[in-house]
Amino acid sequence: MRTSARHLLAWAACTALPSVALAGSWPSAPLPAGTRTDEVAQHIVFNGLDMRAQTFTSSHSQDDLVEFYRTAWDKEVVVNRLGPAQVIGHRDGDYYITVQVSSSGSGSKGNIGIVDVADAPKHFVPGKGLPAPAGSKVFNDIAYPDDSVPARTVAMRNSLSPAQNTAYFREHLVADGWKVDDAGTCGAANCVMRYERGDSKLTLLVMRESASQSQVLINVLQP
Repeated sequence: MRTSARHLLAWAACTALPSVALAGSWPSAPLPAGTRTDEVAQHIVFNGLDMRAQTFTSSHSQDDLVEFYRTAWDKEVVVNRLGPAQVIGHRDGDYYITVQVSSSGSGSKGNIGIVDVADAPKHFVPGKGLPAPAGSKVFNDIAYPDDSVPARTVAMRNSLSPAQNTAYFREHLVADGWKVDDAGTCGAANCVMRYERGDSKLTLLVMRESASQSQVLINVLQP
């Protein structure tokens, strides 16, 4: 098995969420007519917090959706820009709902994340158990414990090049019992490597973000 596009969609949905969590009966985001949703996962653990995520497409424009949520949530919203997208946040009791919406043709598309803000872990360490070069900042650690094949995706940034990151992780993963599954591919802007250890599979993706920064994604199946 390879890195799941579904897991990367969930990771994308999570990038817009604040560091908060949910308890009790899960709420849902209201949806205008002409909007279709797809489940990413019923249960995600996002940086130690229980979460649910969906993607959506809508016939409504980005600005129309922002106004829809301002009205639906009685203006109790926070709206921020995230590149070309807008992110609408709303607190619903013990839950925090985030809608990230981007323009798509004459309509829009985006992600909905609902996070349990009542039971935040006190000592959660993102990236725990996986190697990380000195100076790396782990910003997402997402687990899918109820999948038929449990999975985990960890994302970090650091100042190493893709080639330097690949060499670092190869040395440390092999020392931890992982075996290279294939030769992988590595160019000036990105590297992909795959490893296996028993029944577990690990995919390492390194992407150059700027002249001085790279992003690393690690996806583990059966962590």
